[in-house]
Amino acid sequence: MQKKEAFWRAGLFLCVFVLVAGGFYFYRVQTKVEPGALIQETVKRANQARGYRYQIAAEFNLGGKKQTWSRVQGEKAAEDFHIKGTILGTPVEIFQIGKKTYTRDPVSEKWVVLEGNDLTRQQVFWAEINPLSNFQFKIIGSPRILRTEKVGRRKCWLVEFRPEIENKYLEMWWKNFTYRFWVDKRSRMLLKAQATAENKNSPGTFLSLTVEFRDFNQKIEIKPPG
Repeated sequence: MQKKEAFWRAGLFLCVFVLVAGGFYFYRVQTKVEPGALIQETVKRANQARGYRYQIAAEFNLGGKKQTWSRVQGEKAAEDFHIKGTILGTPVEIFQIGKKTYTRDPVSEKWVVLEGNDLTRQQVFWAEINPLSNFQFKIIGSPRILRTEKVGRRKCWLVEFRPEIENKYLEMWWKNFTYRFWVDKRSRMLLKAQATAENKNSPGTFLSLTVEFRDFNQKIEIKPPG
């Protein structure tokens, strides 16, 4: 009996030790995150992904009056993409497969096919067809982790920072950028991003851009419309 009791106590002690050590390690990992390195790692992981799906919403605030610029769902696989939604209230659906572009005419709803065309090399709908282009930075600044929030069921670090951006189109029209990233604690992938900025030529006019990501590195095949 004494041997069994000693064995039981030793096993209990070992279990408690493992739980405490594991909890301490988890606490250290969670509390010792360096936000600057986290942002760099997150952006790098997103850009290296084979493909992903997303939804993007962009709106302007004109002196307190909100105007929707775009609401689009999209999917990317390497350089191919498919987007569907509305831009300035007009229905939009586009496929880019190789050097061929398929655009649905909003009036006739027929497909217009352009050979030898590549929208990824143009500025048309750039934010909508390549959402990660909105998250390229010269200098990150001094990011800080605000708190933990959930995106769906996944726990994320919410990180805020004021960077110098590396996007000529955005730089041309906007200033005073503030970004927020929701980074999955487990995978360190970007699940949600938000950017706000003020118009350079129209004080009191603000841009708000929100993108939600999913299915990073999943097998995504973009097929021509039927």
